[in-house]
Amino acid sequence: MALGLRCSRLVHPAFCNFLAALTRPVSEVTLKTVSGRQNDHGQYLAYPAVPIRHFATKKAKGSLDHITVVTADGKLALNQIGQISMKSPQLILVNMASFPECTAAAIKAIRESGMNLNPEVEETLIRVPIPKVTREHREMLAKLARQNTNKAKDSLRKVRTNAMNKLKKSKDKASEDTIRLIEKQISQMADDTVAELDRHLAVKTKELLG
Repeated sequence: MALGLRCSRLVHPAFCNFLAALTRPVSEVTLKTVSGRQNDHGQYLAYPAVPIRHFATKKAKGSLDHITVVTADGKLALNQIGQISMKSPQLILVNMASFPECTAAAIKAIRESGMNLNPEVEETLIRVPIPKVTREHREMLAKLARQNTNKAKDSLRKVRTNAMNKLKKSKDKASEDTIRLIEKQISQMADDTVAELDRHLAVKTKELLG
């Protein structure tokens, strides 16, 4: 049992951390990019970009909160460096007076957010007009959500493979029954996460396309 627990600890922390991040909650899983954090754990990834909930047709100021802005101090959420407010249902304002040096970077991040936004700037005030949502735009968002869901699945498969490979190297530390049990647990965790991703993608697709 002790050997089994030791082997489980050897494999599970990184894998569990990845799955926890991927499903925190899954409706907010970042699908735009998935970047590896090989230095922390060789088996899980992090992905601060555009959550799936942002593939929406009704945009509010909260839609911009977690857009990642690359600054001299590293990557920061837009709401950490700018004051976001709704001027009207058709206009979001981002006041960058507290961090004026980040204004250009914030504009770039908004434009590249995948939300079809074209910000305008007046000194340190960024105006973000909300575009009229067309059927073509809805289809584009649904396609983008599907593509990035698949990217998240690809990353999960890599993590699963790494976990299995590490487990195989531990066969001299645990019985075959223990190894098989842990392999089954890893597979179940990965399958459950894929099912959760598919479920939330289906909900978002229905929201976008009806």
